[in-house]
Amino acid sequence: MTVVERPTKTTAARRFQRRARQEADKQALRTLILETARREFATGTLETVSIQRIADVIGYSKGTVLKYFPTKLLLLLAVKQQNLEDVAERLERVRARNANSEARLRRVMETYIDYWVDNPDHFRSLYSMAGTVEDRRFPDGVYFGQTEIARRSFEIFVTSTAEFLAGYGAHPTLGLAQRLATALLSAAHGVISLPLGTPTMKLPDVRTSGRLVIGNLVDSFATKLQAARKSAEWPSVSINTFQ
Repeated sequence: MTVVERPTKTTAARRFQRRARQEADKQALRTLILETARREFATGTLETVSIQRIADVIGYSKGTVLKYFPTKLLLLLAVKQQNLEDVAERLERVRARNANSEARLRRVMETYIDYWVDNPDHFRSLYSMAGTVEDRRFPDGVYFGQTEIARRSFEIFVTSTAEFLAGYGAHPTLGLAQRLATALLSAAHGVISLPLGTPTMKLPDVRTSGRLVIGNLVDSFATKLQAARKSAEWPSVSINTFQ
């Protein structure tokens, strides 16, 4: 007579724990692949970095890597997405800690620069100029810059800028917060990319340079807003207010 073992709570618990360990192992391997790919893409391009190279570095087969990321492009886009998620989470925490809208904008921009100074390989892999526009498109046709995390990240800067304008009582024209946020981002990227692009130059501390640039821009915005209070158009402000 065959005795069939009936599942007990202990047996079910073991199965659950085994599945949990398997899922944890899968997640750990996925993270390892992403971290390795991030470093590889930081020093190479979509053309020069290979799945085989990444597999060799982590000690797994190429087939194993492809189970997680079926194409090299999807792996690169996953690296970019994780980079932006890390940045966005840090900026949201900074926003929550600063009640004053002007101080909040300054801290958000400074923290953005600090993050890339601490993680230059992230910056290189996320903002690589190699390849074509199509290299930034997912299989479903969506460009990386149109993804939810890309929009969310940019909106953090736009929202912080809009709150800064509102803190002065200004009523900005449509799109003004986006344009000012873009100006701040452009300045931040210049500060970060200059030493990365010219490593042989003896440049001053990037954090200090970043605070100098961002501080002067925000001070300039504030000065322009103070002057605009005396105009007949106040509280309406447009891009002309800041030129």
